[in-house]
Amino acid sequence: MYKLISFLIVFIFISSNIFSQDIGEVKAKIEKLNKIYQQAMLDNDIETMLSMYSDDIISMPSYQPMVKGLAKIKEFNEAQINSGWKTTKFDMTPTDIFIAGNLAIEIGNYDMAMTGPGVPEWKDYKKHMIIWEE
Repeated sequence: MYKLISFLIVFIFISSNIFSQDIGEVKAKIEKLNKIYQQAMLDNDIETMLSMYSDDIISMPSYQPMVKGLAKIKEFNEAQINSGWKTTKFDMTPTDIFIAGNLAIEIGNYDMAMTGPGVPEWKDYKKHMIIWEE
C-alpha cells in the first residue's frame, strides 16, 4: 500500500509539473503577443492589430456598443484615429490562463490612457478576456 501511495504522489507531482510548464510556455507566448499588440495600439498600427484577430472577432470597447467582424473593427479603429484620439498608454497584464484544446483563455487587466481634441487625458483601467487560438 505504501508503494502505491508513493507512486501516486510521484505521478501526480510529475503530471502537475508537466502541466504547469505547458501553462508557463503558453503564458510566455501570450505575453509576447500582448507586447506586440500594446505597441500597435500606441502606434495606431491598425494592420498589425487586425493581423492578430480572427474573422469572427467580437470587441467590447468601454462605453461603446460591441463591434463584430474584421471590417467593423477596422472601421471603428480608423474612425477613432481620424477623430484625433490617440492611445498614450496601454498595458495588459494576464492574471489567469486556461487551456482548452487548441484555445487559451486569457483573463487579465489593462491600464490605458488616451488623449483627444480638447479633452484632458482619459484613463481606463478594466479587465479583459481574450481567447487565443493556436
